Amino acid sequence: MPGNFNMRKLLLLFLLLSLQLTALPQGRLQAPAPEAMAAPAIPAAQTRTTHGIAQYINQRYKTPQEKIKAIYFWLAINIAYDVQGLTTSPRYYERQALIRQTLQTRKALCQGYAEVFLDLCTKTGLKAHLITGFVIPSGTSTPMSHAWGAAQINGKWYLFDPTWGAGLLQGNLFVPRVNPRYFMVPPATMVKTHLPFDPLWQLLPQPLTYQEFLAGQAKPSRPRPTFHFLDSVAAYEASSDRAKLRGTLRRMEANPVIPAVVLDQLNHLKQQAAVMQRNDAVDQFNAAVNAYNAGIDQLNGFIRYRNNQFQPQKSVGEIRKIMQGYSQHLQEAQRLLQQIHPLDNTSLLLNVQSMHQSLEKAFAQVAAQEKFLEKYLRTPPAQRKALFYKQAVADSK
Repeated sequence: MPGNFNMRKLLLLFLLLSLQLTALPQGRLQAPAPEAMAAPAIPAAQTRTTHGIAQYINQRYKTPQEKIKAIYFWLAINIAYDVQGLTTSPRYYERQALIRQTLQTRKALCQGYAEVFLDLCTKTGLKAHLITGFVIPSGTSTPMSHAWGAAQINGKWYLFDPTWGAGLLQGNLFVPRVNPRYFMVPPATMVKTHLPFDPLWQLLPQPLTYQEFLAGQAKPSRPRPTFHFLDSVAAYEASSDRAKLRGTLRRMEANPVIPAVVLDQLNHLKQQAAVMQRNDAVDQFNAAVNAYNAGIDQLNGFIRYRNNQFQPQKSVGEIRKIMQGYSQHLQEAQRLLQQIHPLDNTSLLLNVQSMHQSLEKAFAQVAAQEKFLEKYLRTPPAQRKALFYKQAVADSK
């Protein structure tokens, strides 16, 4: 009887890690704004997790404006910019681990602020997205990668940068100074200082190119076709992770000139796309293995039934239905296998080849069982027992 394709699930653990981004403005101290006093006084024990913070906010604030204000100012007051982390933090991070670290240490680079901001928005019922891009901090001329957030309030998109809202750098010293300037900023204002890597998140009908931003322009050099960003955001939100990444890459690469600060992120996203493609191949191969094994189990069951001389007795229609069942499983395995491109994942190459060979043998068995059944049905009932004997001899060779 055909044996199962005993293949352990291939666990290719390619973690889709994100780049750790860093940026904070240099500048002079400003007087603290009265809006800073709006930060909620959450009990310390409740601030160890975003769940605890969100629970407090949900219990005490009702409107989206109240909730987003509480989130922004709590972060700006309670999280310090991690100056040492500029040289010691790992280049890549995992989202939940970074959120935990930010709340435990009360320190973060911009990515930590942005991740906690997004998580709190989500847990308080606000539609939000994390934005990665670049800025040119005041007092410098060098573009730096950065992360901030977008949230939809009463149907309109606004932008938030709790990192820049927390303070500034004087030399290598972080000076806490809450700044409401980067709270609930209209997209047309934010684009003057913050440019997303993905033009979608400019949230503008006339997005700037990278070069226009670096040249200090607040508007495109020449009119362009209107970009219906609301439709594009809705399509983005409804897409799979792979489709989102594919769209982001397409929009980034549509820029005529890609500066170095963008190229680093672009290459990272391409690596992520390659990881997704490899993992998709693994998932598809495992699905093919499952379909193959289901087919082989049913085929072996049919062969046992045949060897028992089709007892207990079934109608011809019932027997053909059994055969149709295992054939469909094997055909599904073949279909899935044909969609895999093992060159995209060379570790699968030998497994895919082996699976093809196993399927060939399985289909040969399917054909043999169909041939036996047709011969059985053509044979007079008194002579059928001899067929089983002859088949048993053939199977033993």
